[in-house]
Amino acid sequence: MNDQDSKNTQIHTSGPLKLVQLKKDPVPPRALPGRDAWTLIQPSTAVRVFTAEDREEGIIRRGDLALLLPGFGHTLKRHQEDQPFGFTALYLEGPFPEPLLGALQHPPRKWQEASFAVLRSLSLKQLFNIFVSELTNPDGVQLMTRELFLILLGAEMSRLTEKEDRGRFPYRLNRSTLQLVLDHMEAHIGQKNSVPELATMARCTPDHFIRLFREATSTTPHQYLIERRLQRAVTLLANGERPSDVAKMLGFYDASAFTRAFKRRFGVPPSEYAEEAYERQFSKKKD
Repeated sequence: MNDQDSKNTQIHTSGPLKLVQLKKDPVPPRALPGRDAWTLIQPSTAVRVFTAEDREEGIIRRGDLALLLPGFGHTLKRHQEDQPFGFTALYLEGPFPEPLLGALQHPPRKWQEASFAVLRSLSLKQLFNIFVSELTNPDGVQLMTRELFLILLGAEMSRLTEKEDRGRFPYRLNRSTLQLVLDHMEAHIGQKNSVPELATMARCTPDHFIRLFREATSTTPHQYLIERRLQRAVTLLANGERPSDVAKMLGFYDASAFTRAFKRRFGVPPSEYAEEAYERQFSKKKD
């Protein structure tokens, strides 16, 4: 770390909390939040918020206090190209005491849809600024002070969101819901799996369902379905089914689309794989 970087970026840690003060962008890697961190951030100049997929989520105005939800891989960009930004950010990675734990486990629906929220609470801004001052104190922050901050933060966030719709909108797909979705996709593997239909099963919006599914499986619903179809195709071809029939059974647009996808995944066209599978079975019978 060079002197210039050190002067531009100050980092203080206390247990599960990391405070980052950036004077001017770009944001160095060491100042970025972990993917699982909840982030309270207050920019010095308006910033645009993007997810890891380079999807713009909205704008945080100068001086606003915002909460970035984990799992989205947020990045910040200048709102106006000629205006550099800085920020004060507090990264929270847990474990959290109540009531903060409950507030974070069930964030409001609109927060999850946008992947971040501007916190319209003067009390929260005051609490944030007081704790930032404590954390940057040369003597550091006491454990009791840190725990008190987290408790007060949870209480104020719970008060702020108590009238919001939280209970019916999952932040993550639990195991039973994910298995329900996967079983449905498997049972209808040769049909067009409708994202809105799958989202209804998961009790969320289509856009949010894609995010939750990616978070749970590291792939999109469409990519997962194609992979499962190709895995099923291997079994069908090995059992003597013709490639054209397999393409139709598994819902590919046509035989050529199936061939391209199969070759891209396994390195050989399905006809060649079927021939090799037949020869292997013939050889076994002969032996």
